[in-house]
Amino acid sequence: MLTNHIRQKTSIYQPTMKHWLRMCVKDCEGFVCDKKGKQITHDEYVDFFVDRLQNLIQKNDYRLIDEKQFKNEISTFIYTLSDNT
Repeated sequence: MLTNHIRQKTSIYQPTMKHWLRMCVKDCEGFVCDKKGKQITHDEYVDFFVDRLQNLIQKNDYRLIDEKQFKNEISTFIYTLSDNT
């Protein structure tokens, strides 16, 4: 008999979006820092990522109707996929 194996997140703790945005970004090697050695928060990362996406959109002759909604949706997408273990 075949069974499905679904991996559950090991952490029960899921910070609120507001708290998550203030948290520092951490990867498998530790905290992510900028060129000056300052730890980067999720909010700073989302701003950087959204800015890059907006530049790509504009460069390809598209435009965003609601930039605030776009940023909110990208933030929510990254937050949902993040592993806060």
